[in-house]
Formats: sequence, C-alpha cells, structure tokens
Amino acid sequence: MVGDWTLSIFAALLCVGAGLFAALAASEFSDFTERTLKICAALGFVCLSLGGFAAISNLGRPSMILGVFGNPKSWLFWEMIGVTGALAASLIYLICLYREADQTRTRAFSLISALFSLIAVFALGANMVMSWRPVLNSYTLMLPFIGLYWSAASLCFLVEREFEDAEKAKAKISSAAAACVTGLGYAAYTGYLLSDPETLEGAREILSGSLSLNFWIGCALCGVVLPLAGAFTRKAKMLLTAVGLAGIFIAVFVWQNLLLDIGQAAWHFFKP
Repeated sequence: MVGDWTLSIFAALLCVGAGLFAALAASEFSDFTERTLKICAALGFVCLSLGGFAAISNLGRPSMILGVFGNPKSWLFWEMIGVTGALAASLIYLICLYREADQTRTRAFSLISALFSLIAVFALGANMVMSWRPVLNSYTLMLPFIGLYWSAASLCFLVEREFEDAEKAKAKISSAAAACVTGLGYAAYTGYLLSDPETLEGAREILSGSLSLNFWIGCALCGVVLPLAGAFTRKAKMLLTAVGLAGIFIAVFVWQNLLLDIGQAAWHFFKP
C-alpha cells in the first residue's frame, strides 16, 4: 500500500472536513446566520463522506472493512469510528437546522461532530507511528496533521466571519498559531531523523534528496506559507483564503505520501 493515493486523499479530506466541523462548532457559539451554518455543515459532511469512501475503497473486501471495526486496538478502528460518528452527528445537526430545532440541540450536535472528527485526525497521525520502522517511530510526525487540521479550522472560521462581516482578529491569531504548530511539527520530525544515525538517511531524503521538492513545496510552502497568506493578506481576501485551504489539502496529501514513501516497502494498519 506504499504511496497509495487513496490513503492520502482520505487524510487530506479528513483534515479539511474536520476543520470545517471545528469551525462549525465555533460558529454555533458566535450567533451566525443559519445559511452560513448550513453551508459549513454540508461542506464538512461532503468532505468526510468522500474521505470515508476513499478509505473504504482502499480496504477493498467487506471482510477487511469488518475486520477494522472488529479491532479496537488498531488506530484505524478509531479513524473509522471518528469519521462515522462525525458524519452521523453532522447529519442529525443538518436535520435539526432544517426543522428549526432549539439551539441547545444544534450546539450539542456541532460539538459532537467536532469531537468525533478530532478523534479521527488524532488517530490518523497515530496510525502512522510504527515502532518497528525507525523512520516512523516518533510521535512528532503527528504534529503536522494536527497543525494542518487546526489551520483548516481557522481559515474556515475566518471565511465564515467574512460572510458574517464579523471581527476577524481571533481567527487570524488562531491561523498564526496553527501555522506555528505545523512548522514546529516538521522541524521536530526532521530533528528526530537527524538525531539518530539509523534514520539520518531519511532526513537527507526529505531535506535535500529525492523527497525534498515534495517537502519544501508540498509541505512547507503549501502547509505553512499559503495558509498564513490566506489569513493575513488584505487584498483578494476570499481568493487567498481559498488558496490557503487548497494548500492545506495539498500539504496533508503530500505529508501522508512522504511518510509512506520513507516508510519503505511494507505498510501495515495492524500491529503484528
């Protein structure tokens, strides 16, 4: 499964979709219009639905899918639980909105969908950590996933505040903090690789070798610079914010692929 693009598509859609649900939960406590809430919830539902389809198509046989849900010791189990829970909660949320339910209910289901999607993002990163592969034996590789998810949430919330003509300072500060987490995550992981002779070759591949273009453009530029530009550039705000979100999608896709590539020949979801 090394380099399988469906896994990277799933990861990218998951981080963006989870970011939309986090922004939705924040919006519920900001008295935004129902139209803005519906759009955010619907987009999050579509992203996670497509991501879930990509993940299931990668597993292939029904027996493999059932095997995932029957193995709670696997992080993939928690990814699927997170995605399924977020989709169910967001669907109920949309139904509540269309039926004009009490705000207490809509807030509760927005928080539930955000919580489940956060679990899925955390499990996504943890699933990449493999103690039997030195280059992947570090939890620092999870930080970019978390930072990129946070960036997506911040930019989505910023877009919503643009639509609502609301104050944007907090969303911009959140975007800056998220970009710092992403950048520090990249630095921490490459620092881990550089610190051990056994993983030094992996660091060279990422920083100056065959994977360097992917890392510096696909991860650093798209995952840190573009989201910051989208959050802080005054001209063409909406366009650059959309570019920033596209950059996050690309960065997650490339980061997942990069980890799969340096992980070498075999890829296992379950512990041996």
